[in-house]
This record gives sequence, structure tokens and C-alpha cells, in this order.
Amino acid sequence: MAESKEEVEVLVQRVVKDISSAFKRHPNIDEIGLIQCPEARYNRSPIVLVENKLGVESWCVKFLLPYVHNKLLFYRQRKHWLDSEALVDITCTLLLLNPDFTTAWNVRKELVQCGVLNPERDLYLSKLALTKFPKSPETWIHRRWVLQHILYQFSAVVHKTQQQVEAEQPDAERTQLLSNHRDRLIHQEMKVCSDAACRYPSNYNAWSHRIWVLQHMAKGNIKV
Repeated sequence: MAESKEEVEVLVQRVVKDISSAFKRHPNIDEIGLIQCPEARYNRSPIVLVENKLGVESWCVKFLLPYVHNKLLFYRQRKHWLDSEALVDITCTLLLLNPDFTTAWNVRKELVQCGVLNPERDLYLSKLALTKFPKSPETWIHRRWVLQHILYQFSAVVHKTQQQVEAEQPDAERTQLLSNHRDRLIHQEMKVCSDAACRYPSNYNAWSHRIWVLQHMAKGNIKV
């Protein structure tokens, strides 16, 4: 068990790295959870991965959460510099443990807007956060922001395609691909909402998100 400040820093840096490495090695992780373990029993990483399920041993959370929380706040207060990769890793770790920390989602919004972070990657992260925290309001709010960002990109591309058509440079195949992508996103959101509602039936946030998707993405699509 880490005790000194130096030992704690070494521990949490290793855990953040282990979480990042787990996602890189296993891109199909579909659920996160906390493994009840009051103290470290073995000289091994507290990050456990079994059949696409990622678990964090509970004993390390009391060290890990304050560390990533303070690291991000110091960055926002311009007291500590972090590069984009470090920001992605720290916010990912923080949001998997506490998805209602608005500052972390805001940092990721900035990374999406400047093109550093793929919006689809944020949809994946928020989906994982909802497997443990299905009611998290900040996660649902951020998810809608990401979807709106993607819809705006779709709209820009479609507008450009229409201009090409007017200039006798049709791109029907590209438009069809965008339409198919939108359909996949809609069905993905239906699945995320259903899974969250199954985990917590009286889940106002999940049902509200489902209504939002039908109104803003499906727009009366009979197939949906």
C-alpha cells in the first residue's frame, strides 16, 4: 500500500497508464465496474480486465480520484501544463470514476472542437460511464453535445455535396454513407438508452435522452 506522497504519485501514474493501455489493447471493452477490495493483496495492477469487462479494485480509488481531480484542476487554473494525450488519459480515468465532474467533460469538448479527440471516442467513453452510473446527468448532457457536434458536421458535408450537385459534380455515394452513419448512430443511442433503463428502470435521464434522439436525430423516421 502506498503511503508517502512519492509512492502515491508513482502508484496513480501507473494506474492511469494501465487504464489507457487496457483501452488500447482491448478496444471492445463494454462495461466498467468497481471490485470491492479494501487493500492491495498482491504486487500487481489494480486494473482487472475479464471478457471485455474492466474493473478497478476499490482500494486504489481513494488515491487515484483525488490525484486526477487535482491534476485537471491545476491544468484549468494554469498551474500545471498537460499535453493533449495526458489530458485524454486523465479525463478518461476521472470520468470513469466520477462522470458528473463537469470540468472533465468540458476539457474533452475542447479537445473534440480542436480536432484532437474523435467525437465517436467520447460517445464510447460516455457509454462505458453509463454502465456503472446509468443516471449520470452530466454524462447524458455531454452525450447530446457530442451528437449535436456530429450532426453539425453531417450538415456541413451535405451542404457541400449539394453545392457540388449544383455544379454538376454529384456525390450521391458520400451522401448515402452519411445517411447510413446517422442511422447507425440513432440505433446506437436507442441501445444505450435501453441498457441504461434496464440498469435503473426509473431513469428519467435515459428516457429524456431517448425522446431527444427521436426528435432531433430520427425526426419522424418510421424505421426507427
